[in-house]
Amino acid sequence: MKFQRMKDVCFGATVAALVMSAAPAAYAKVANMDIPVMFHNIKIVVDGEELRTDKEPFIYEGTTYLPVRAVGEAVGKNVTWDAASKTVVLGETEQKELEKEPEQPKETASDNDSRLGKLSRKPSTNVNNMKIQCTGVRESAGYTDGIEVDFKFTNNSDLEQTVWLDSLQVNNKDMEGSLYTRILGDRSKTDRLTIRDSDLKRAGIDKIYNISVVFRVYNNGIGDTVTTNEMIMNFN
Repeated sequence: MKFQRMKDVCFGATVAALVMSAAPAAYAKVANMDIPVMFHNIKIVVDGEELRTDKEPFIYEGTTYLPVRAVGEAVGKNVTWDAASKTVVLGETEQKELEKEPEQPKETASDNDSRLGKLSRKPSTNVNNMKIQCTGVRESAGYTDGIEVDFKFTNNSDLEQTVWLDSLQVNNKDMEGSLYTRILGDRSKTDRLTIRDSDLKRAGIDKIYNISVVFRVYNNGIGDTVTTNEMIMNFN
């Protein structure tokens, strides 16, 4: 099933509108306000597969709001945030637009990152015929303030498997985090773990030296659950 129209998206406490249809629309309101919303266990299904996100969809005044980054990337669109113009961009960005904002956050860690040093290596682990690789760590580009850790999951078995985050630490301090994904047999899939800026501040973390994660892998065919080895990302 394809997404033919996505009327509204939400991020943080600020609600923006994005209309993917033939008729463009413009919105000029800039304000903070408290609004009553309804959470109703809304599911997102892309091409027959349920999409799991750390932002739960909700309904406000008859309109369903979805997390734009998760939905956009699920349908093959690159999602970026232009802080200067307060614009969510789905798809490719013109080179001239990139030249206007040279200070935009980089997609990978570097020596110039404010909280991240250089990632010393990208760790991986294998369990239950599942290979899990860290593919990159970066500062959030504005969709969610914090740190984003990307993972690639490769299911080398012929049975569907489920992976979820078991534990997360930053600088050896326990943190909150959510990642849940299902991978069909002999398939690969990428997913993202977001470490929120508010959680880092609450833990008193200004500079990140290491991030460690442990996953649980469940074999849907035989009901076997195995915990992975700790994956540690060190920053110089």
